[in-house]
Amino acid sequence: MGQKRILKLLFSFLIMCAISFFFFRAFQKNWIAIESHDLKFKAHFAFMSFASMMLSYLLTSYAWFLTINRLSENNKMTFPETIAVVNTSGLTKYIPGKIWSYALQMYWLVKSGFPKSLILYVNALNIFVSLISATMLGLVFLVFSPGNIPLSIILPFLLFVLIFDGAVISFGPKLFNRFILLVNKFFNRDIQYYNTPTNLFVCLHAVHSASAFCFGMGAYYLCIGIGLDVSHGRMFLVMSALMISDAIGFLIFIVPGGLGVREGIMYFMLQGASTGALSLILPIATRIVSMLVDVCLGTLGFVLLKRLHNKHT
Repeated sequence: MGQKRILKLLFSFLIMCAISFFFFRAFQKNWIAIESHDLKFKAHFAFMSFASMMLSYLLTSYAWFLTINRLSENNKMTFPETIAVVNTSGLTKYIPGKIWSYALQMYWLVKSGFPKSLILYVNALNIFVSLISATMLGLVFLVFSPGNIPLSIILPFLLFVLIFDGAVISFGPKLFNRFILLVNKFFNRDIQYYNTPTNLFVCLHAVHSASAFCFGMGAYYLCIGIGLDVSHGRMFLVMSALMISDAIGFLIFIVPGGLGVREGIMYFMLQGASTGALSLILPIATRIVSMLVDVCLGTLGFVLLKRLHNKHT
């Protein structure tokens, strides 16, 4: 088991090194264009970017809060408790494997009477809906965006996601039960199935879609905040690039926090949309802002966690 962990860490490190080298060479080739680009920092737009991403994270926490309280029969959580648990444990996403946050949630919540299977189920359900919502919204925005991905690729994929999403809303409980069975089989987990009402699926779709939209708006505000030249016509492309790349980055389990993967996909999607500065600077800038949001909400969650612990002792 120790050897597998070491190999995962080594592979993760090699991926990040390769992507870092790629960006280093890209910066070298485009340095003249970046240097000549007149970057003007606008603090209020940078703050709006930070606020939009923070709102996105809080909406994700709210979806988690709705799910666990709806599915739990005996125990309930307050929203401050949810912020404390979700965002403090969320800091561990930068550790390879992405299982540590769930382990911490179990450690804190099992003592309060929440079953381990419910905690795993709530996380699996929200991850499932958030990835679908972000991908669907990102593809819709991509249809109306000038980019280097042809419509012949975008439209069939969008149609597939829309049909799949409609099936999830209509037949959500049955489909998600099958999904849980597959997760248990392939990842050797013991996640129990909980009867999930259709209206909860619809509500989670709405909340996670709003969260993805706010996350994308954070990228657009950041463009203006650091003086990158982005026309209103390219607004949807910038938002789509962040939403889709973040969803794909999450799926690469071995890379902590999707570091490097998200930036590489954003670079590819933004190529040819504007100057080289946009495709190179924006992926790194959004990563910095999102990590600041992680730290701020994680710190807030830690403070709330201590207060809640002192209150119950």
